[in-house]
Amino acid sequence: MISSLTGFGRATFTDEAGRIGVELKSVNNRFLQIDLHLPYGYNWADGLIRQQLSNRISRGKIYLHLEVVDYNPNQEVIINRPLLKKLINLNEEVSKETGRSLPIEFDGLLSLPGVMKVDSKQADNDETWKRIQPVLNEAVENFAAARVREGQNLAEDMRQRSSLLEDAISKIETLLPEFKQQFITKFTERINELAGKAGFDESRLATEIALWADRSDVSEEITRLRSHLKELENILVSDKPSGRRLDFLVQELNREANTLSSKISDVTITQLALDIKCEIEKIREQAQNIE
Repeated sequence: MISSLTGFGRATFTDEAGRIGVELKSVNNRFLQIDLHLPYGYNWADGLIRQQLSNRISRGKIYLHLEVVDYNPNQEVIINRPLLKKLINLNEEVSKETGRSLPIEFDGLLSLPGVMKVDSKQADNDETWKRIQPVLNEAVENFAAARVREGQNLAEDMRQRSSLLEDAISKIETLLPEFKQQFITKFTERINELAGKAGFDESRLATEIALWADRSDVSEEITRLRSHLKELENILVSDKPSGRRLDFLVQELNREANTLSSKISDVTITQLALDIKCEIEKIREQAQNIE
């Protein structure tokens, strides 16, 4: 089903070992661009995450945030005992020299640079990825579902535009015979007026009218416009990424609409042609939001 280029998805998982959270969102982009925000020490997961996203997403600028919280981290506290003792002895020496008891807090000493260090042993990346991957899959599924929902809204809007285009085309078809007859009548009257009593060549008049009719014939443009509208519906029901196909189709619609409006000089038909171009432009704007 057709999908929007914008979307949002999130998933979390919590167990006795900790919490995993994945959040991703996207905005319009002609190509696939992935921006990852990973916790410190998780750069090893960059390629794995990008590969998984690339398998599911073809276009858009993707922002992904990975959160990893360990409830029971395998950590070791290392105390620089010689330095800690020196600091305690220094406090005692200064107290004796000044005759004043200087307050000392153990946690304050531990916070001094070089006194204490918390060292985390390297976790097994394969095991960690087994915990991250299901959460990432769920977030991507939620993200894809949100894109599909938005894509269906865009598709429905484009269908409404397509219906308006079809109505305008039908109105033009209805007006064409009258437009042609009015031109022939006015053209003949003008020729009669200019020729006067001298008269004119009927065959030459018929030839000129035939040439005009050929130059102003828009049946081919109307046929192509209708064909493109049918293709639009085919694209909208496709289960493949369709954004680039829609871009090309809109260009073709514009080309036929411009040709049609350039061939017809009737005010009413010209206004309908302008309405057609306005609706095509609205379809183009929506197509830019399609994956």
